[in-house]
Amino acid sequence: MVKKVTILLCFVILTSCGGVDTQSAEQPSQVANNIPLPNNNSTVDPNVSALFQKTVSELRADMDNPKLWMVHGSALFANGYYAESADALGRAIAINPEMPQATYIMATALWRANKQEEAIATLTLALELMPQYDIGCRLLAEWHLNRGETTLAEQAARKAFELQPGRIGTRYVLCQALMDDGKYDETVVLLEQVISKDRAAPWIYKLAENCYRQLGENEKRESALAKAGPPFEDWPDPMFKHIPTLIAGKSELTEYALHLFKTAGSEKAMPFLLRAFKINPESTDLRVALSIALQDVGQLQQSRQILEELAGEPNMNYWKQYAGVCIATGELDKAKEYVANALALDPTDPNAHDIAAAIALKQKDTNSAVMHWAQAGKLYNDAEKWDKAEMSLAYAVQNGASGSEVLQSLALAQIKLDHTLQAKISIKKLLEKNPSDTVALELQSMLPQE
Repeated sequence: MVKKVTILLCFVILTSCGGVDTQSAEQPSQVANNIPLPNNNSTVDPNVSALFQKTVSELRADMDNPKLWMVHGSALFANGYYAESADALGRAIAINPEMPQATYIMATALWRANKQEEAIATLTLALELMPQYDIGCRLLAEWHLNRGETTLAEQAARKAFELQPGRIGTRYVLCQALMDDGKYDETVVLLEQVISKDRAAPWIYKLAENCYRQLGENEKRESALAKAGPPFEDWPDPMFKHIPTLIAGKSELTEYALHLFKTAGSEKAMPFLLRAFKINPESTDLRVALSIALQDVGQLQQSRQILEELAGEPNMNYWKQYAGVCIATGELDKAKEYVANALALDPTDPNAHDIAAAIALKQKDTNSAVMHWAQAGKLYNDAEKWDKAEMSLAYAVQNGASGSEVLQSLALAQIKLDHTLQAKISIKKLLEKNPSDTVALELQSMLPQE
């Protein structure tokens, strides 16, 4: 342990002296009073510059304080200056080697600066300082997978899984490593432990679909594929909990606020949406997200005002949200006008058709409501969003749709979702209308054999 700390300290000293190049070729850094900063000639967002001025000022008052180096390094990291961040965090560790969080963030900064070997060595040191930190072991496994180092990835993932077997992200990474090594039988056991409960995340089903394909289990593969979704790419990590509060750049803060809104919802995103909107009111997407968040917490007037003050060009999501606000205030004619604007921009957006259907139903125009829900369901089916398709098509049928095409689309979505009983009912209706309906007969053949 002492030897590894000494090695890392040597690395930090060499970095400070220029013996090791930790700066990116595109973004060299300057060192003001020995404090790493972005190059003077680079374009730095004024909000980011103001943040750096603050952290540098605090550091100059106490250059031997490792916590201040940690803050400055974190600020650099949060705003995308990874090589400079690694340098600053290395200074903190040189003063106090027993700083696992600084070491951990430094490792990630090195990784993002494409210094992979140094990153892995630094992360390994961080994990020696906190051997029970399973998320760090998982991160190490991910890095090894990225480098094609399957055996090392499996070792790190197994360690993470032993420490915390209930963490779904760790199970996912371990299964990836096992599949890379051709261990599909062991992988499928780990996957079926969670997908058997039918409450697993879509990306777990995607992994299961790949595994079943390798094992030649086509029926299980089809079932998993129906529930599969894109891989998750941003595992939560408490070591970085403070980083978002240091994001200061206009585009970076906007991007993070919208990402958080999409993945974590209105409540958690609200503080960042407000911060981003303060410095970037020109963003229509940001304005729409903030309006939705305000509506979600019952601030309907503020939600509407945010939309009314748009100075830029409205997009489809703007008109959909404006329609939603008008539905909430009972202004159905305006809501109908605004959702029509959305559909004029993109007539293939199924969510816009759902909104149009809800408005039509409130206006007692059942035929229009059914037409929009049927169209939404068809579009969702085309995109293989089976759960949303089933909901829209079920509303259509509930409100009087009885055409074969609607029932066929509904039955398909129900089959894909393993809603066998509901699918049988839909197929029965089709065959009662036409016993020779070839589509209905094909759908019937897709039902599980009893």
